[in-house]
Amino acid sequence: MALKGLDIFKLTPKTNCKDCGNPTCMAFAMKVAQGAIPIEKCPHMSPEALASLSEATAPPMKSFKIGEHSLGGETVLSRHEKTLVSKTLYAVSVCDCMDAAKQDAVLAAIPTVDYERISERMYVEMVFVNHSSDKSADDYVALVNKAKALGRPMILSCTDTAAAKAAVAAAAGCDFILDGADESNYADMSAIAKEAKVLLGVRAASLEALHETVEKLEAAGNKDLILDVGTASIKDAYANAVQIRRAALKDGDRTFGYPSIVNVAAIAGGDAHMEAALLSLFTCKYGSIVVCSEMTYAKALPLYGLRQNIFTDPQKPMKVTPGIYPINGADENSPCCLTVDFALTYFLVSGELERSKCPVNLLISDASGMSVLTAWAAGKFSSSSVKKFMDEFDIANKIKSRALIIPGKVAVMKGEIQDKLPEWDVIVAPNEAVQLVKYMKDEEWKKGLTGKSADAAAAAAPAAEAAPAPKKVNPAPPIVVTGPYKLDDKEITYKGHDPASKKFVTIGERIHCISPAIRKAMETYDEGPILKRAAEQIAAGATYLDVNIGPAESNGPELMQWAVQLLQQNFNNVPLALDTANKAAIEAGIKVYNRTNGKPIVNSADAGSRIDNINLAAANDAIVIALCSADGIAKDNDERMHHCHNMLERGLSLGMEADDLWFDPLFLVVKGMQDKQMDVLNAIKAFSDEGLKSTGGLSNNSNGMPKHIRPIMDSALVAMCMMQGLTSAIVNPCDQRLMETIKSCDVFKNNTLYADSYLEI
Repeated sequence: MALKGLDIFKLTPKTNCKDCGNPTCMAFAMKVAQGAIPIEKCPHMSPEALASLSEATAPPMKSFKIGEHSLGGETVLSRHEKTLVSKTLYAVSVCDCMDAAKQDAVLAAIPTVDYERISERMYVEMVFVNHSSDKSADDYVALVNKAKALGRPMILSCTDTAAAKAAVAAAAGCDFILDGADESNYADMSAIAKEAKVLLGVRAASLEALHETVEKLEAAGNKDLILDVGTASIKDAYANAVQIRRAALKDGDRTFGYPSIVNVAAIAGGDAHMEAALLSLFTCKYGSIVVCSEMTYAKALPLYGLRQNIFTDPQKPMKVTPGIYPINGADENSPCCLTVDFALTYFLVSGELERSKCPVNLLISDASGMSVLTAWAAGKFSSSSVKKFMDEFDIANKIKSRALIIPGKVAVMKGEIQDKLPEWDVIVAPNEAVQLVKYMKDEEWKKGLTGKSADAAAAAAPAAEAAPAPKKVNPAPPIVVTGPYKLDDKEITYKGHDPASKKFVTIGERIHCISPAIRKAMETYDEGPILKRAAEQIAAGATYLDVNIGPAESNGPELMQWAVQLLQQNFNNVPLALDTANKAAIEAGIKVYNRTNGKPIVNSADAGSRIDNINLAAANDAIVIALCSADGIAKDNDERMHHCHNMLERGLSLGMEADDLWFDPLFLVVKGMQDKQMDVLNAIKAFSDEGLKSTGGLSNNSNGMPKHIRPIMDSALVAMCMMQGLTSAIVNPCDQRLMETIKSCDVFKNNTLYADSYLEI
């Protein structure tokens, strides 16, 4: 298994000579552990160390290429542990025992299933060509030639060495696997495979016999193997597949460290429904190649969807390729419907548009795989990103229509997009995708047309029905301070915060633009909902309030200044975290920020494209939340610490104190990433061991859970995190159970003096 960065560091010269291009030997070791650079990059590494590292870092399962496809190379049993690297390949079986007409029919049907899903081609990758013992070598060669004509990699399944040799000769010039070595013929079959330089499939009556045969083949110098799990029964095949994979990955048995073949066509015994079930089963556990009798769309659609879900990076969202997707025969005169590249959003929107039967060009903009509202709040889906997308894909020259329909949930973007794209009619769609069918059929979108192209003018509704021109965002009104804010007739004021205190810092998360009520309040500068949310959180004991205004491209600085002054003037200068992708808005907020009760927090920087936010924090004497990520969630704690050290180095070089960088390991959703929770806890411990402060959106862990479960999970996690050294968290302070747990943990950590009334403090 791969070594950790510290293990590699121990084998380096430890001279910090910089000859490898890295500032320190530690930095070099971290990059080697991540696979970013080869170990050979160090010119001073000893031969013994190189040999040791080569052996230690070799994957437990060998990897191979067959045509354009990869096999093996796996390091984990489950996708939530780490990305699975080689997707299951599907093969259709054809046998020389079939008559010629049947053979032709089977082969002709293979290319009929061929479609695209989320930018991935879905088709039958291989042909399994089976030799029957009662057929001659000539019969088998004739079938191999037929299968070869399809142009796809083949699996030549044959235990007869003479027939195998003839088939291998016939298959020359194409990609194939020779499958058929067993206890009786392995030496001859190995010689044939080695001469042809192809993978050799190995089978046996039992796992013990398979292990022995593989050992003999390895001793003879053949380590280009693939293991057949057998076809005796469903139970045996499944048990063998699991045991082979576990032996290789968990027990370190390299004799079983090879990809596998599962012939479900033989196991199912002609039962089509059983075969479909087995295809799904062995896609999950653990067929590198799974063989079936046929592939139809009825089998393919759920099967390939399952495979795609399993063999994707669980730390990266599923995305579709940005671009123009014509629907229902749309042409250059058809209206455009804009949305983000999150796969689920694409399927929902495209499906409803298809149901409408109306021609429309679906425009998919790059939003880093986030949903509409999340992308908007994170600044990934904004008027600037839309303008950039329209320019990059030359939409204006490819499409004559000037109708641009945007998602209803980001109607606030209409005016901003209209300013960036003055030649287009920006039209707001309904909030929900299911409403698109009626919206398109009834041509409601035409009410927003103003005749900005000849085609639009011809289709536009009467002027009386046209939508009003987009309004500019009004400037922020003056702040009204009416004395101590009252919540349920109780005066609410902020009691103050000692920055030197060791008490756990809670950052209230509930002033967030994704909330419909808060979003509307920010659009209209309505003080009421924002003050109410703030009062509730302060009354519950929040140390800081997070103010998330979203990208706010048109009025970000004004909106942030208004929000900062509104909250601080009404609540005794409550300290705030300024949360937006708009750097100008953060800077504007800091200019009017009162530091009486604590420095402002810049939320947030990362080790990738947002690392300059550390510069912003340093220039303004602010705290910064530093996400230990770059272009996605870190795959392990070595990578987290690498990002942590890079950001720490950046901050210190700019004159920041280490205490002003709060490192966020990124809390992960339990549903789907359960096995990653201990990694997060260990990362927090690593921050603490280095004397660093830490924080993060702790409530992310319980996303998707029932409401009554979330407080239980959040309170349990915060207790575990605090005992690991977590110093802060972005949470819902109105969760009483959570806050009681935090206060109790502060007592146990000796951060708060115990009193019988401590919960009321």
